[in-house]
Amino acid sequence: MKKLDLVIMDLDGSLLNSQSMISEKDQNTLKKLGDKGVIRAIATGRNYYSAQLVLKNNPEIDYAIISTGLGIINYHTGECLLESFLERKDVIFLTELLLKEKVDFMIHDTLPDNHYVTCHDAKAEHPDFHLRWGWYREFASNLDMDLSHLQDASQFVVFFPHNTPRIAQLRLLLPQFKIIRTTSPITRHYDWMEIFPCNVSKGHALQWLCDKHHIDIKNTLCLGNDYNDLDMLRLAGKSYVVENVAKDLKKEFRVTVSNDRDPLTEIVRDYDI
Repeated sequence: MKKLDLVIMDLDGSLLNSQSMISEKDQNTLKKLGDKGVIRAIATGRNYYSAQLVLKNNPEIDYAIISTGLGIINYHTGECLLESFLERKDVIFLTELLLKEKVDFMIHDTLPDNHYVTCHDAKAEHPDFHLRWGWYREFASNLDMDLSHLQDASQFVVFFPHNTPRIAQLRLLLPQFKIIRTTSPITRHYDWMEIFPCNVSKGHALQWLCDKHHIDIKNTLCLGNDYNDLDMLRLAGKSYVVENVAKDLKKEFRVTVSNDRDPLTEIVRDYDI
């Protein structure tokens, strides 16, 4: 049987089913993986607060890679092992640029409080922006146009129509940052552009865990479903995307069952689990 030391899984649209839950079969598979000594890592675009809402202190998770790799949490102790942030000067620079672009955007505080957001409504009437602001209303504030009040931040989230060329155009203007395109986890009909420090990605976090545990990357297994998973999908020893995924991702990676049909249980069939 093939050797497996670490399995890394995206949450929304991948490990989580349409009810935002881990199926009973996949939960049992997570336990079996742990019993075999396999490290189990979640890699999500959610911040820690949001991830906790669906994971609910799941004892079968060893690491939570949050906010697309911004931080790595030891899920048993709650200790933050790795974190990144945007310096204040970069936050001011990016805010000035996005204001000129007349787009809706949010700025997230640094870890562990990156569920607190500063919002700018450019009147672009983007449905995702207003839905997300509503979800975070308890933790949200309006952008103060006196930008001298801005502080260090973890990331920016910018809202666009689906398949807009503007994300690619802005990426060319911002080579000093990590720009990640994400399909909206809210409606699936829009695109988000996330701006991070240059070393942030799920792939970088996967490599960090492999180095920490002296794991050969060939002995890792990855499950994903979207563009913010690309770095880890391309890095892992064996990678799968779920059936409910964009067509261009299906061309590059192995395709397994949909997120409503126990995908984790399906992809570990070739291993002694």
